[in-house]
Amino acid sequence: MVDSPQEMCEEFNKFFGSVFTKEKLGDNLEADLVYKGNDSGICDILITEVIVVKKLDRLRDDKASGADDLVPRFLKRMKHEIKTPLALLFRKILDEGVVPMDWKEANVIPIHKGGHRNTASNYRPISLTSQLCKVFEAIVRDEVVHFLEKNKLIKDSQHGLRKGNSCLTNLLLFLDKILHSVDEGYCVDVVFLDLAKTFDKVPHQRLLEKLN
Repeated sequence: MVDSPQEMCEEFNKFFGSVFTKEKLGDNLEADLVYKGNDSGICDILITEVIVVKKLDRLRDDKASGADDLVPRFLKRMKHEIKTPLALLFRKILDEGVVPMDWKEANVIPIHKGGHRNTASNYRPISLTSQLCKVFEAIVRDEVVHFLEKNKLIKDSQHGLRKGNSCLTNLLLFLDKILHSVDEGYCVDVVFLDLAKTFDKVPHQRLLEKLN
């Protein structure tokens, strides 16, 4: 039992740090090449002041700031004053391939999932990172997703995190298939799987190899 804020933070930190996947850096990782195009794929990403302003406009006012204390509402109101330096900064990050250290810092907030509130394992960590980093990520993501969609590198069975798709579209297709099978007299068995702490356990080295 702990009761001081310092001890609580240390208990959460100990648990959250224990669930990550630790890989040996010497492992020989090689992902299958799924892109069959004639070119080299995404060679560069276009970053303009217009794109930066558009992304700043889409920031939600109710979102919290990261370790840099820059809140979305302030960034949106200052969008025309900061669009030029941000566009230059984002371009420099892409050219040099180095992310600012400030963007790697986060305020980690424990969110209760269920069960006893006095057990650290019943909380999930939410990392509040820099809003400027999120703007940059959104620009890169749009380009990557456009490339994947254009070259049909994402299967139609993938519904999560895709534009125009959701849990609802997934369930509708699933239900349609089940009803169709039952109408034709087939016996249907369904197995549901859920990956525990999925994002925490993603092996970073393998993810980087897959992205490459």
